[in-house]
Amino acid sequence: MKSFRFVHRIMFALSMISALLFIVAAYSYLVSPVRYVFFSYLGLLFPLFLIINLFFVLYWLFFRKWMRFFVAACSFLICWKPVASYMPLNPFGPKAPVENTLKILSYNVMGFGYQDHTDGNPNPVIRYIIDSEADIVCLQEYMVGASSNSVLTESKIRDALRMYPYYYNLPLINYNRYTVGLGLFSKYPILRSWKVRYDSAFNGSTVHEIDVGGKHVYVINNHLESFKLTMGDRSKYAEFVTNVNTGTFDSLLETVQRKLGSAYHIRAEQAEIVAGEIRALKNKRLIVCGDFNDTPISYAYRTVRGGLTDAFEESGNGIGITYNQNFFWFRLDHILYSPGMRAYEATVDRIAFSDHYPVWCRVTVE
Repeated sequence: MKSFRFVHRIMFALSMISALLFIVAAYSYLVSPVRYVFFSYLGLLFPLFLIINLFFVLYWLFFRKWMRFFVAACSFLICWKPVASYMPLNPFGPKAPVENTLKILSYNVMGFGYQDHTDGNPNPVIRYIIDSEADIVCLQEYMVGASSNSVLTESKIRDALRMYPYYYNLPLINYNRYTVGLGLFSKYPILRSWKVRYDSAFNGSTVHEIDVGGKHVYVINNHLESFKLTMGDRSKYAEFVTNVNTGTFDSLLETVQRKLGSAYHIRAEQAEIVAGEIRALKNKRLIVCGDFNDTPISYAYRTVRGGLTDAFEESGNGIGITYNQNFFWFRLDHILYSPGMRAYEATVDRIAFSDHYPVWCRVTVE
């Protein structure tokens, strides 16, 4: 009996520490990583703390330690909004109305999977976009160049996607025989487009004014700063997850401090500039989407989101993982929209043509 009490005391102490970390992680987005990057790391670990706290809630429930159960459960009440944002549940959401509705697709295509496109052997990313029947398609890591077996030409892409008569491409990286950047395809006229001004060698954001049946809709397509993790870095993480030991942890920690911290700083500054662009478009019909390279529990995401609504939070279900490799299972791709609009049927399609899954939704345009 005494040993059992001792175990419960240890477990209660661990439960309290876990609850505290869970709460701090849930609201870590309130602290800019430019000031204290440590909180951003906690935000990345938010799902881990959620699982640990759920374990303690069930543990105290099983042993009928009601006061300790209540204390552990309180952490979920305190963190209810972040939890609901991270893994929303909308199982009985209504279907989108037929009229005044746009289907928006955002997809980091990873250079179209580095595959050619022919009539006999269509590129799977191109085929998916065609089959999606989206009205506006925002693409990141949009690669075009000289014809080869792995790089599609601009004319080949536009011919394949000829159902989209309006098109915009912003190269962000210029190599010898190809460029990588942002692409937007629309079934509606693009009246004007411009680049959001912030410094980055590989990333960027564009703004597009689109005429949707006489209603002007502004779309911001983003690819914010990535963690710049190489395949070797990601392999270290995968090795740590599958084989936890001091050696793999030390190696992973060095990578985190050197690369993730820098990326959080840069992404925070980019997010603040994009947020300024959003404020300048106040009272406009606005859709903001793309690869944010950050989760719903992050300073960059919350800064860009501001007073906008997240389509997946409003009409999606579950965690909605969009990055799908090396155990980095996070929702990094988002669709946001302004007040006066409404989202329906937000979905992440689990198709493995890129290292990201596409995310789409339908939004009303009144």
